[in-house]
Amino acid sequence: MDARRPLVIVNPRSGGGLSESQWAKLVGPLTDGLGELDSVFTQGPRDATRLAREAAADGRALVVALGGDGTVSEVADGVLQAGAGARTEIGLIPRGTGGDFRRSLELPAELSEAARHIRESAARTIDAGRASFVDHDGAPANRHFVNVASFGFSSAVAGRANASSKRFGGKVAFLGATVATLATYDNTDVWFTVDGGQRQRLRVLMAAVGNGRFFGGGMKICPEAKLDNGALDLVVVGDMSRFGVFTKVRRIYNGSHLSLEEVSSKRVQRLEVAPVEADAVVPVELDGETPGRLPATFEVLPSALRVRF
Repeated sequence: MDARRPLVIVNPRSGGGLSESQWAKLVGPLTDGLGELDSVFTQGPRDATRLAREAAADGRALVVALGGDGTVSEVADGVLQAGAGARTEIGLIPRGTGGDFRRSLELPAELSEAARHIRESAARTIDAGRASFVDHDGAPANRHFVNVASFGFSSAVAGRANASSKRFGGKVAFLGATVATLATYDNTDVWFTVDGGQRQRLRVLMAAVGNGRFFGGGMKICPEAKLDNGALDLVVVGDMSRFGVFTKVRRIYNGSHLSLEEVSSKRVQRLEVAPVEADAVVPVELDGETPGRLPATFEVLPSALRVRF
């Protein structure tokens, strides 16, 4: 493979699945947009991270994620693991059901147009996030994220949505998962430590740490977040009742929830969170995936990536 050509990392499970015949129809428009390229299919979860890490370590100039939010997150994680955030550029061709990071980047949704946009755009530097947490086996783990990390109700919803069919789109899947999760979910008590300050105990429905603005299939959870300001936006939804969630969820979709009395927001560089009850299982969500649970630390990595958008 020629390191000067773009490498397209394809998630064949995104967007409802991709057959060989469907892929054959996409290669032409991709090549028309990007120019001569190399491509490789992922074989399973986290494989895009491995492929991107190897490509970046080999000096690949441009790595393009063809898939959803999880695919671009894995690609960014691999590039950062290789220590190549300053030299290997990233592109995104959306083919998922959520499309939340695409919304923050304001990218075209149509494949050939998105490919051409990558080719014609100059790379811009953006921040990334890094999360340290406990994985499902109880071991310490860490992962980078580019869009939004969250915990509490939102991560329980993400886990349910990911296990469901998304044939009607991400928004419908996440809305259905929200209603189903709400029936049994209890708010949780957690310890917050922001930027090394005093530890604070809060009872919360959920909290989000945003580099981007959207999550959950179009919810504008961090409406004031910026990708290149050297900070993450922390949005905490406090002890909101089930009825409150039902009546106010539209405010989260349109980004007007920051004025609610149960909601607080601030810019942070580092957030440490732990459950008050040591045996409480509070899942963590990173760019739509749920790789583990609290306790966790979230921190910003300023100017960590070069992305074409």
